[in-house]
Amino acid sequence: MKRYDQLEITDSFMFAKVMSDKEICKATLEQILNIKIRDIKYLDYEETIQVAPGAKGVRLDIYVEDDKNTVFNLEMQTTSYAELPKRSRYYQDVIDLNIIEKGDTYDILGVSYVIFICTFDFFKKNRSVYEFENICVDDANIRLNDGTHNIFLNTKGDRDGIGRELQLLLDYFDGREPESKLARDMQKKVFEARGNDQWRREYMSYQMELNQQYKNGRAEGIEQGMKQGIEQGMKQGIEQGKKQGVQQATEDINKLIKVLLSQKKYDELEKMSEDKEYQNELMKKYNIIE
Repeated sequence: MKRYDQLEITDSFMFAKVMSDKEICKATLEQILNIKIRDIKYLDYEETIQVAPGAKGVRLDIYVEDDKNTVFNLEMQTTSYAELPKRSRYYQDVIDLNIIEKGDTYDILGVSYVIFICTFDFFKKNRSVYEFENICVDDANIRLNDGTHNIFLNTKGDRDGIGRELQLLLDYFDGREPESKLARDMQKKVFEARGNDQWRREYMSYQMELNQQYKNGRAEGIEQGMKQGIEQGMKQGIEQGKKQGVQQATEDINKLIKVLLSQKKYDELEKMSEDKEYQNELMKKYNIIE
């Protein structure tokens, strides 16, 4: 992972800290959605929401609500993977389940936005903004009106058709110098954050947590490899099977880490350390396993 003083706005930790500034967060939502918001409140700032005992928790970068009870989930995404749309679906479900309690009626569910700021063009259509709502497949004029919106911003897309302020904001997220007031405010906040000793300690603790999760995941992988090796050992000998299982699991994980580090895929390295399924997906993606 990067050193704390190397973090930029597109790094998840730094993005969350910058967006903890209410005025910056509100202005960002206003420019993305082209609306005016009177006020916002943070519902679960960078917290893991557990929707049910034993269920998979989800860490939301920015999770806020405005004065009209519209909920916004804002995420920075620098790594592209095929399951990203399903992740947006999962986040919508998490938001709903976090709002509604047993016995409540569904009409308490309001409008919700899941917004991914992507430094890549997931849909390969060269658009800067992709917004999705549920509509009838037989008649696009018929909307489901369930209140859910999924938006994918693409910092690499064609800027035609979007406002000047949003253009400059996407340019900033894409690594260019900040030219708008909002982008300059964000950059100033980044510089301030780098000098924040408390946040530096948080980041170090965050790194330690991820490293521990990685070690735990590696241990689980080795254990699984041992089991696979034992199964093979039914034919080749128990001890030989254990050795092969441990060695193969360790080699696979080390190969994946080397690939991710060489390509500076820090977000993927971080995510795979806390998600075993995603770790296996990456191994398949990079042809480490079949």
